Amino acid sequence: MYIVDSHCDSIMRVAERTFPLINPYNISQKYQQVQMYAMFAGMPGEDAMASYRRVTRYIGLFSIAIENEKDKIVKVSSYADIEKALAEGKHAALVTIEGPTGLRGDPEIFREFYNFGIRIFGLAWHDSDLACCNKVLDEGREDTGLTEKGKEIVKFGNELGIIFDVSHLSDKSFWDLIEIAKKPVIATHSNFRAVSNHSRNLTDDMAKALIDKGGVIGLNIFKPAVSTDPAKQDLPYFFKHLDHCLEKFGDNNIAFGGDIDGVDGDYLPSLDLNRSIHDQFIEFMQKHYSESVIEKVAYKNYMEFFKKYLD
Repeated sequence: MYIVDSHCDSIMRVAERTFPLINPYNISQKYQQVQMYAMFAGMPGEDAMASYRRVTRYIGLFSIAIENEKDKIVKVSSYADIEKALAEGKHAALVTIEGPTGLRGDPEIFREFYNFGIRIFGLAWHDSDLACCNKVLDEGREDTGLTEKGKEIVKFGNELGIIFDVSHLSDKSFWDLIEIAKKPVIATHSNFRAVSNHSRNLTDDMAKALIDKGGVIGLNIFKPAVSTDPAKQDLPYFFKHLDHCLEKFGDNNIAFGGDIDGVDGDYLPSLDLNRSIHDQFIEFMQKHYSESVIEKVAYKNYMEFFKKYLD
């Protein structure tokens, strides 16, 4: 048994000197874990050079943090790396990019991040020169989708073998990416709009398109993405999103993408932050789901995806 989680913002907390890379709640205490660590690449209003400096600083801090924890966790960029880390009894850290501002629209900077080992890129956190984000739906603005520059970056990424992340994309940006991405895409931290009608979440049509393309959806614990009703924002309702996926699409393309350290400390109230959140996920699932479903959601679906597509 392993854990794979496709999104956390722990690097940002390391940069803020808030928490170490590994703390009691963000890595499993019972199982080896493959954790995708997002490099947050730009705040709204931040210019491209400032975002680029932010990402390169995060890369430096991440490298130091990994070195300090090298007996517990190692950086990986391929399926072979993951297998090696797990065989050595360690956790595996796979670095991703969230938001494209730090790319400065420059394919060579894109290649620079790729050469560091980054294989998964999210094209939006807020609007940029590459894509519209989900907030256009909330604000009633025109959804113009991927820009021409964004489409060119996707084509360049296709050539490198990049996996693109649809989380935070606007609906039209999502469909533009589905059309031109050569590899499957993933939703590192997205839930289902049919369960919680939040713009961060995927419609069933979007989920079907992603799954038909061979991608994986990572469920997250951001409260409004769990439910727009505050009374339902807790762990049992979080798993309603899993139930919806199992009913509509089966159990081969769903996983965890917790958004841990990215919810500004506003966690689902029944979670104990003195213990691993992922271990608590598994404990809940053991009471309500079959062993087969638990294993697929916990690690098998993403591991199968990595084996096929993470070069």
